[in-house]
Amino acid sequence: MKRFKDIKHPVHFLFVLMFAAVGFTACKKTEPLPQDPYAGGKEALGIRFLTTAAVIDGNSMTFSATGLVPYKDKVHLLINNVEATITAVTANSVTVTVPNNLSSGPAVIIVDDQIFFGPMVNIAGKTEVDATFSSLGANNTISQVLPLPNGNLMMVGSFSNYAQAASEKQPINGIVLTNQNGTYLSTLSAGKGANGSITSIARLSSGQFMIGGWLSSFNDRKGISGVTRLNANGSLDTTRVEVVNLTPLIPNNSYDTVARFNGGISGIASKLFIHNDQIIVQGNFNNYAEHFYERSTRDRKVVGYTKINNVLRMSLEGKMDSTYNFDKVAGTPLEAGNGSVYDAAIQPDGKLMMVGSFTRYQAQTANYILRLDNNGRVDLSFTAAANGPVHSVRYNATSGKYMLAGAFTTYNGVPVNGLVRINADGSLDPSFTAQNMVGGFPTFAAQLSGGKIIVSGSFTSYNNIIRQGFMILNSDGTLAEGYNNTGRFVGSISDIYERTNSLGYPTVIIAGFISTFDARPVNNIVRIVLKP
Repeated sequence: MKRFKDIKHPVHFLFVLMFAAVGFTACKKTEPLPQDPYAGGKEALGIRFLTTAAVIDGNSMTFSATGLVPYKDKVHLLINNVEATITAVTANSVTVTVPNNLSSGPAVIIVDDQIFFGPMVNIAGKTEVDATFSSLGANNTISQVLPLPNGNLMMVGSFSNYAQAASEKQPINGIVLTNQNGTYLSTLSAGKGANGSITSIARLSSGQFMIGGWLSSFNDRKGISGVTRLNANGSLDTTRVEVVNLTPLIPNNSYDTVARFNGGISGIASKLFIHNDQIIVQGNFNNYAEHFYERSTRDRKVVGYTKINNVLRMSLEGKMDSTYNFDKVAGTPLEAGNGSVYDAAIQPDGKLMMVGSFTRYQAQTANYILRLDNNGRVDLSFTAAANGPVHSVRYNATSGKYMLAGAFTTYNGVPVNGLVRINADGSLDPSFTAQNMVGGFPTFAAQLSGGKIIVSGSFTSYNNIIRQGFMILNSDGTLAEGYNNTGRFVGSISDIYERTNSLGYPTVIIAGFISTFDARPVNNIVRIVLKP
């Protein structure tokens, strides 16, 4: 017998192998074919949109589409989930009447139970995205937008890039300077910025800034406890202090450069307020922190802690005010709340309004809202109560009133829809009534100086009108006619800033953790124009 390697005709050998394989296969038992996995599916109707845009003529809108004539009595066309009345169907188009209160969104055709997706329909109205504002934005949350006297804007948050301008040479971490149109300015001297997030910023009368958040260093200068002070140019306000030198042969070890502001917290500072040259910090913390440099070395700092819960008042140097939210005689903190504080606003008189998920605070009943007096104690003259969490409180200087938004259905015993306007004493303002919301609840509400109200949240409709997470209301709580043309909103608002453009129209910067506005992607910040 010849071995394979001795075969002189490899083609003949391949033929033999193939014949053997075929023979082997033919001997196998025949198995039934599997059942058609697509059996029972709907037959394609041949309907499709031909273009990516619609032609609008007054109250009519025409879409280029084909395949509709055989089903013209079954066709339904929806724009952003609102059905439009069909007035004409041809071989190449479908015409509808534009529904009232329509907002931007996708068009779809439905025949029986089959859906055909069409173009995005952009509804023109009195609210529009301001194209003169930079669309590059930030890569993470913008917590606050602080306007400066020269018209520029200082923004803080948890971002590590803005306008794609961050580089190894000039990093951007938690703080950025822009012009009034959101264009990045490289003149800020923040260096490497914060090693964590900055949630709040306040400008001092000196032109310096107080910042607070979740940070332990700024521009690589360690020894910061959640709160510190920056110079007017954004650099850390520092000083040189004497410390213990454990290596006398190295004289430089007798001194260290540290943050001049010597005070802070162990935890997160959510909000900073300046009142009467004092700093009020609200957040999630239970200790005041102070460095003792005379007992510290360059490499190891001694920090002293004093128990205090959620709210703290300090001097401009960082010293804790032991008369505020603290029992000075007993040397103990006042009792913390039994839930979280979600937001806070300071009144012109320095009293602090706080909202959240708590029902008790400082051993007092406090149903989701309270006010602290100027000594940091619960103000018992403030009569306010909700029956569920309140997520935001915003003060309007023009009206002197506050907007509350949250997951509550009664306020001071009165049925409401998660959105109320209250007076400074906590009483309900009866001139505002929110309508019914479906799909969720509001998480942010702020009244503009002209009276209109910006609202965002998880809702999908308001008073049976499609509003996907964002709406603009009149001062009485009704939808502002012509201003609710914008489409789907995805995200949460942290702050807004209002001003007037060169045409005299109000503009509003909306910042937060925002991925979509008017059904278009955005980078956590957008500016809208409100036309008359």
